[in-house]
Amino acid sequence: MAFSNFFQTISQTASNSDYQGIFATSASTVSLSSNLSSLSAEGADIVKWVRYRLGEPKVVCELENLQIFAAFEESNIEYSAIINKSFATNWLSNLYGLNRDFSTQNLTDKLPHQTLDYLNRLAAPYGSEANQGGLQNQRKAYATFDSDNQTLDLLSDFTDKDSGDSVNTYITTLSSANISVRKVYHSQPTSIYRYYDPYSSVNVMASEFQYESYATESLFYMMPVYGDLLRAGMLETSDYIRKSGYSYGIVGSKLTIYPQPLKSVKVYIDYTTEMDPFDPNFKNSTIGDPSITGISSIHNIPTTDINFENVNAGGKRWIRQFTLGICMETLGRVRRKFSSIPIPNNEITLDGDALVQEGLEKQQELKDELNATLDKVNNVEMMRGDAEMAQAIGDQYATIPFPAPFLSMA
Repeated sequence: MAFSNFFQTISQTASNSDYQGIFATSASTVSLSSNLSSLSAEGADIVKWVRYRLGEPKVVCELENLQIFAAFEESNIEYSAIINKSFATNWLSNLYGLNRDFSTQNLTDKLPHQTLDYLNRLAAPYGSEANQGGLQNQRKAYATFDSDNQTLDLLSDFTDKDSGDSVNTYITTLSSANISVRKVYHSQPTSIYRYYDPYSSVNVMASEFQYESYATESLFYMMPVYGDLLRAGMLETSDYIRKSGYSYGIVGSKLTIYPQPLKSVKVYIDYTTEMDPFDPNFKNSTIGDPSITGISSIHNIPTTDINFENVNAGGKRWIRQFTLGICMETLGRVRRKFSSIPIPNNEITLDGDALVQEGLEKQQELKDELNATLDKVNNVEMMRGDAEMAQAIGDQYATIPFPAPFLSMA
């Protein structure tokens, strides 16, 4: 529809139903919002209200109805943007990695569950380094050292245990350039019976409590479990260092064992490959991770403009006032094209600059007011307020004396 015809269509006498009919098809307007149907239901009312606030019928308002309605639409967009930004900053840690397809996902007006997925995601690499969970699969490889081969190459001479290929061949299939050696098994497996066998001569009960004799089961019942865990780690490390016939060193991709072996010795290693942080398939993992292409920041959270009919009275008041602020700015820009208009024997000074300034100030005040309100009700502030309330309630109850027990008089 041509703009000239469009201006005529939404005339001064257009009703709410006229606006709904006009904005029913997207071809009839320059649409910025997905919410026109809801907005157009109050189109005539907002146009009349703005015109009254700008002085009509006493003073002519030079704005077209389309300009006023466009300001109404922009105000709803601005309100939605501020609300959605508050939602994003409150819940982003729970949204990371979720589907961001705008055609199938819309998180506007939805309340997510609190999860620890973000925390677990941050902790995963630390688990990998500590060999406690994490994202990286740990693999084994082996090579045979002998009197002629004291130093071997970790990539070309070691064989990946699962694939049967050299480590270099295996990591080439992953497009990985390097490996990290987690552990070298250069000793026999550790014997760990000593720290839990009740018949062992190395019994901690005697050293802890100066027992000369004790029931064989007493160790398990009287000593804390964490003591067994610490002792197991200590004995494993002690045996790893003291009982091995060899030590080793790694320089670059070369592993050397000392002293030079006199016979064939098979040495195993635990290793991981480099991980591409942007690979959705985690090529060194057996599972994929579609979250790599999911929500990554507030800019790609799938939200839309809030439906005006779902906004409460306070929100609608904000949108109307912001519409007025935009219209004041627009009207001021129209009027300040000419600072004054000559009339016989005098001239009329227009208030364009003042209207622009007042309109901009009104918009900023409304933004500040809404942002301040949202800051007070974010998750952290609400939890802090609830904690302070609970503390205050506890303090109040502490001042209430306990009722005296009823004593019967014989």
